[in-house]
Amino acid sequence: MDTLEIIGYASLGVLVVLMVGASVAGLFTSSSLLVGILVVVGFGALLIKVIKDRIGNKEDDHYSDTVDQ
Repeated sequence: MDTLEIIGYASLGVLVVLMVGASVAGLFTSSSLLVGILVVVGFGALLIKVIKDRIGNKEDDHYSDTVDQ
């Protein structure tokens, strides 16, 4: 696991904990900004990881160049 993947999963994990806690406590409306920020950070970190993995994968490049479509 690289750093971006850890950041993405950790922020989404914190998001789940916060959403469950907020739902139980009835405080969802007051924590909606924090939840929104964590969603953006989590998905953004995982998106960057996917793009980084795709750019650095020579096997995918070879497949794209050599296989007829």
